[in-house]
Amino acid sequence: MTVYARIQKVVKTLKVSIVLSTMLITGGCWDEVNLQDVTYISAIGVDYVDEHFVVYAQMISFGVIAKQEGAPPPGSPIWVGKHEGDTNLAAIFNLMDSSQYKLSLNHLKSVVIHERAFSEIEQIIDSLNRLSSTRFNSLVFGTKTDINDLFTMDMLFNKTPLTTPLYAPHIENNQNSYVVPMTLQSLVREALEPAMTVKLPSLSLLPDDWENNKKRLNFLTINGAFLFNEKKPEGFVTREKSKGLIWTSEGFKRSLVPIRVDARRASVVIDTAKSKVKVKWENNKPQFVLKTNLTGHLIEASSDFSDQELKSHVEQVVKAQMEDTYLKGLAMNADLYDLEHELYRHHNKAWKRLVQEEWKPSPNDLTIEVECRIKKESELRSKTELQLRT
Repeated sequence: MTVYARIQKVVKTLKVSIVLSTMLITGGCWDEVNLQDVTYISAIGVDYVDEHFVVYAQMISFGVIAKQEGAPPPGSPIWVGKHEGDTNLAAIFNLMDSSQYKLSLNHLKSVVIHERAFSEIEQIIDSLNRLSSTRFNSLVFGTKTDINDLFTMDMLFNKTPLTTPLYAPHIENNQNSYVVPMTLQSLVREALEPAMTVKLPSLSLLPDDWENNKKRLNFLTINGAFLFNEKKPEGFVTREKSKGLIWTSEGFKRSLVPIRVDARRASVVIDTAKSKVKVKWENNKPQFVLKTNLTGHLIEASSDFSDQELKSHVEQVVKAQMEDTYLKGLAMNADLYDLEHELYRHHNKAWKRLVQEEWKPSPNDLTIEVECRIKKESELRSKTELQLRT
């Protein structure tokens, strides 16, 4: 072996030794974080008062999240923090400074924005996006209610808050559909779509329906939707006055239609609802046909109803709801069925011309057609349950 080859072998051995020594010295979890030193924020609320951002943080005890044997730990499982700042992130960091533990947003699940902060909604979403710990799949809501009251809501049977509409709105939507739950991602996507009316679910308290030991319980509910167009707020519609949105929602799961004809009453559960918009042209102006197909089944009736009667009455009720919702939207300068967006998508050249002409949908521009199919037979049409058992 030549001298040069020996030198190369020695150098190679030294390099390997240095690498191994470095690994031994630097080995270990230097960035290890103890769970007991970290508090995870599960929901953030943002308000805007006196030109200051006010941030609320809700934290949930791990004791009510993980399954445990025995009774739940005493006291409330919810902690709420509050701080303000000149910007949204400043308020969040001020809140972190006031905490006894390290606050983490790695498990942020929901964001609630108060109506007063809608003027700053772009800045709020942008600031959250700049935090590497947050995700765009977090749910987002608007509210008119004090955020502290929302974040200290009651839970049935002391269950985990993660089953409330703040974290699991799909539970309520699956039982009785309304607008589809929205994430930060879908909010940004729809807000950037031209001619699209964003329907942000509104979170509120339901103070009068439930009680425990004669104490009124404040449960969360979706009570309506805030409307945005071109990133600007356009108003609010209550759930009661915007029932037409139920039948056009892509997230429809189930809804009930009550029927009353003189002294006769019945209830039909709608299992599926699919809507589609078609455009016709008259004198270079669009005429829209919104067709909704429903399938449902009878679940109760006070007297005999034929299939045709049920079908006809369901169609009348749903059509009236959809027409009323459309007109309520127009009164607020809001296109609740996104008719203009249909033009943007499928008749773009005509849409650009109509925009220059400052065209907007009018009451006479929409025809609503509803068709219902009753898919299950029921003895309730001819006999009540009591009659069947006597």
